Amino acid sequence: MERLVDQCVLNALSDRDEGSIADWALHNVRLRESPYGGQFQASETPWLIEPLRAHADPACQTVVLNCAAQTGKTVSMSVATAWSLSQAPSPHMTVFQDESSVRDYSKERLTPLLESCEALKGQWPKDRHRKTIQEVFFHSCTLKLGPANNSFLRSWSIRFLYCDEVSAWRPGMLARAKARTTRYWNRKHWFSSTPELVGDDFDGEYKSGTCEIWNLKCQHCGKLFAPSFHDTIRWKSNETTKPGGTWNYEEVAKTVTMVCTHCEHEHTNTEATWRGMVQGGYVATNDNPNLRHRSFNFSQLTLPPSVMPWSDLVVDFLKAKQHASAGYTQPLKEFVTLRLAESWQPSMHVETQKIEVSDAYRPDDAWEDEHTRFLTVDCQHYLEEFFCVVRAWSKDGASRLLTFKRVSSFEEVEELRTEFSVAPQRTFVDVGYMRSRVCSYLGRYGWIGLRGEDVVDYAHSVNGHSVRRLYSKATRVSSTGRVAPPVFRWSNPSTKDILAGMKAGRAAQPWEVCKLPDDIAEEYAKQLDSERKKEVIDKHGRTHLRWVSFRGNHGWDCECMQVVAASIAKLLTSH
Repeated sequence: MERLVDQCVLNALSDRDEGSIADWALHNVRLRESPYGGQFQASETPWLIEPLRAHADPACQTVVLNCAAQTGKTVSMSVATAWSLSQAPSPHMTVFQDESSVRDYSKERLTPLLESCEALKGQWPKDRHRKTIQEVFFHSCTLKLGPANNSFLRSWSIRFLYCDEVSAWRPGMLARAKARTTRYWNRKHWFSSTPELVGDDFDGEYKSGTCEIWNLKCQHCGKLFAPSFHDTIRWKSNETTKPGGTWNYEEVAKTVTMVCTHCEHEHTNTEATWRGMVQGGYVATNDNPNLRHRSFNFSQLTLPPSVMPWSDLVVDFLKAKQHASAGYTQPLKEFVTLRLAESWQPSMHVETQKIEVSDAYRPDDAWEDEHTRFLTVDCQHYLEEFFCVVRAWSKDGASRLLTFKRVSSFEEVEELRTEFSVAPQRTFVDVGYMRSRVCSYLGRYGWIGLRGEDVVDYAHSVNGHSVRRLYSKATRVSSTGRVAPPVFRWSNPSTKDILAGMKAGRAAQPWEVCKLPDDIAEEYAKQLDSERKKEVIDKHGRTHLRWVSFRGNHGWDCECMQVVAASIAKLLTSH
């Protein structure tokens, strides 16, 4: 009986005029931040109408908004919450990524909106203790607000679940939140967020649905087209916009247009043009969706020019690409996720940096400036895979790559060492993986161990004075107290900065790469361009740039160890 009544209520609600929740909000709620006299004007954000309609549809269980920042996702979630509290009273839960986000949202956005709701006027509790930042006991229903953690998502049973910034949640928390609605056959889920990484929980939730993309309407042919930044936004590259190879952003901005993918008509970014183009609609892109699971995507390209001109997006993109070419990809990632509403996958957005190959030598050529050569080894996969680099060095820090190779055993590493006439004490092996076993082979073959650490440098005493170096003093004692092969610790961040400078040609002496077989050369180039700098915040709230890998980086690690070996041998004294 209860199920039948609920179904009748929702059917009645879904039979209202098009955009029912949006129309309901226009007459029932007031928004503090609205520039339209406090009203929710769906005509200014038409991409929000269909998600709200889907939320009221009895046939739809889950709504996912995978969208750009400042496009109305949190406002629409607040409106949907007010609607469901008043029209389908039942246990509700709203979840954010942390406690501070919950407090800010509850105090500054949701509570003022709910207090303005005409349909909830007689539902508020009179006892102030039953109305807090994280809990409201209405006369006919309850609302709980909390963070996405195990403690909050443990025991509540609710029907309406609203979740924001889901991509910032820890893995597994989304499934735990959904589990709170299991008891209700007519449960409703609302998940909204800017995207983060390809393959994370939120990305999977979006791709499980209909994957509907907001399309704009061409003002020439009248067809709908998806406003993909890379497919539809164009700007000119000429002597005016890019004099001397450097972008003049002011001139670039004057040339930006959006092109229809059907008829190639160029649209200028004016208010009048936007009014016509925004009368578009959603187009589903998932051929095999769960029809009870509707997911929507819209980017900042849908916003009016008074809010976000296309030219601003182009300038931001060009600046982000410039940073990425220098090894700092965070601005590009933020552009892709926050502005374009696309999940981040570095291999798709970061171009592999080309490595200049020297035609001046072959690996078997004699080099009169050669002083020594090092073999560096990165150990992987239960010591069944090893990446090796052999590089020759001069006394003044110039170097030449002799080989990059993958082998499958320590015995093959020893064969490679012999083939290239590298002295045993010039063979450096990473001991960060299965250290005790690796060290046993170091002792057998007379090699040296290296271990990278996230420190800037190490203190050394030289003639009574303290100096800082990339590497520590060698340790020769194992954890059991026995004498062990020497192991040097080395600075990950400082060494990578030095190698990046060498690779970019900013070092005083040449860092050369020989011609490799095509398949090996491609793999070497990818692995040498496998890490970029990213902003991270430490426990003290300070922002730092840290090297972060986005694909296999074994060749990069081997070349880093070459820098360390050369520093230990005093061939790179300037560092």
